[in-house]
Order: sequence, then structure tokens, then C-alpha cells
Amino acid sequence: MARKNRQGLRKKFVYFFLNGKLHKVLKLSRAKDELIAWCYLDKKRVMYSYSQVDKNMEKAYTVIEVSKILGRHRVTIEEYILQGKIKQPQKMYPISNPDSKWSKYMLSESDILDIHQFIIDAGHIRDLPSRSELKALLKHNLILYTKTEEGKFVPVWKAE
Repeated sequence: MARKNRQGLRKKFVYFFLNGKLHKVLKLSRAKDELIAWCYLDKKRVMYSYSQVDKNMEKAYTVIEVSKILGRHRVTIEEYILQGKIKQPQKMYPISNPDSKWSKYMLSESDILDIHQFIIDAGHIRDLPSRSELKALLKHNLILYTKTEEGKFVPVWKAE
């Protein structure tokens, strides 16, 4: 039972961005402080120090996760990408077959902020989180809301 509780506390990540490149964790040893990953852009295996990756990495998000964060449908996000309205994010593919036609978009935090800005510029701001709310969601910070007299919920931020 104790083992299950300890293992549940670890931060688990499989895909991440480092230096603007998408990576997939292949082998991770915290004791040796090493991480072996596949770099999708370079199409090769690379080894990093786990502590450096943990400090400098950005989480990679799927289109479905981004659609939930932004409150838009998955197809809408994919249409923005395919129509060239936003820059094309990096793709992941089967490592055993890099030339495969199957691929999946993985978005970084900066890609999500670009999509958010595009939606604002296009004027589709209904039910869209504010930029500060979006940053808090990406960093897993707590967002507190207060109810106004009109019955609307307004985010409340603590002073820094």
C-alpha cells in the first residue's frame, strides 16, 4: 500500500519540449540523473541530465488537451492549423517508422498562447479564459473566483 502511494506522487511525463524540440522519454533513471529521449525533429536518440530536463522542459499538449483548456472543439483547433491561421506545431510519429503517414500534433505552451491570441484577434472571445487564467492553467496554479452581485464569476488573483 505504501509503495502505491509513493509511486503516485511522482511527476510522470512522456512527451516534452526542450530547446523548442519535441522529445519522447525512452528511459529515465533519476538515480543516475540521466534521461534518454527521442528527438522528433532530429530523428535520433539523445541523452540528457534528468535534473536539467526537469528544470528547463515545457510540457507537450495534445490537441484534445488544448481544446479543453481553451474551451474550443478539437476540430476547430485542427482547422486553424490546417488552414494556416496559426503556425504548424511539431508532430509526433511512430519511432519505428519515421516515414509513416500517421502523425499527431503536439503543442508547446507558446503554441497554446499563440492560438489564444489568434482567437482573441479573430473576435471569438466568448467563454475564452483570459491570458492570465490561461497561464495559470498551464502552470497548474490555483485560480480563485468570486461571485459578483449580477451572478457572474470573476477571477481573483492574489497580489505578488
